[in-house]
Amino acid sequence: MDRIPVSHHSSFGNSGFVIRGTARYRRLVEPDWLTTLRSQIDNRNDPWVVLEGQASVEAAIAGWWEVPGVVVAEDHPWEAPVWSGLELLRKGRRELDELADPNTHEGVLGLAKLPNETGDVAAFLKGLEAEALLVVCPRLDDSSIIGEVVRGAEAFDAAGVIFGAEGMSPFEPDAVRASGSAVFKLPVRIADGGMVLRCLLAAGFQLIGLDESEDAIEVGSLPPLASRRALIHSDEEGQMGKFWRTACNLRVRGHADTVLSHMAL
Repeated sequence: MDRIPVSHHSSFGNSGFVIRGTARYRRLVEPDWLTTLRSQIDNRNDPWVVLEGQASVEAAIAGWWEVPGVVVAEDHPWEAPVWSGLELLRKGRRELDELADPNTHEGVLGLAKLPNETGDVAAFLKGLEAEALLVVCPRLDDSSIIGEVVRGAEAFDAAGVIFGAEGMSPFEPDAVRASGSAVFKLPVRIADGGMVLRCLLAAGFQLIGLDESEDAIEVGSLPPLASRRALIHSDEEGQMGKFWRTACNLRVRGHADTVLSHMAL
């Protein structure tokens, strides 16, 4: 039975040793990022994002996110790129399965930290090109729809996606999973809805609302849009709040990807 010595004055008791495999032993020997990962799997909080699976880890690394560490099953072939600088730990498959659902991690779990600029909407918009296409979600609470929105934005080469802080975070595990790791591949910003609107107007964006109301135009009637433009998503019921309805230059009915295909240059 493996033991490690501890001070007799420590909080671990007076035996002078901690036995391998116990929670006390683990707290002494595991790195801080792994302790954080354990807690975030149970209850995610900013600025942390749980990376489930090899694809998510690789996408976060490729997007130059800060990834403090990755834990990989002993029987999994993945290795961290030498240039990434992240710490990789090997654990038994059973221990990983106790941490998270094996159907989602598939032998690879990591911890990432949100980029500092995630909340800086004004600077982000000012730096975009004159014909930039954006996707804006003032309030969405369905992780599957959030994932679909992010995938669509990436597919049509949008400059980024902006989420209102009033809805679900796109970095919740279910939303990240639904995005197919696309959330790591393009700029994502989160801010108060009012601030988002003010920043969009200040940056000269045309606002095209996705709205299933009867007075919205059909997607085929959407005129050419050559300047900065943003698709404003409705809620899960296909409706827009009065706040955003009033702000939009046009409102259009149709599937989000169909409307994006008309808005993309």
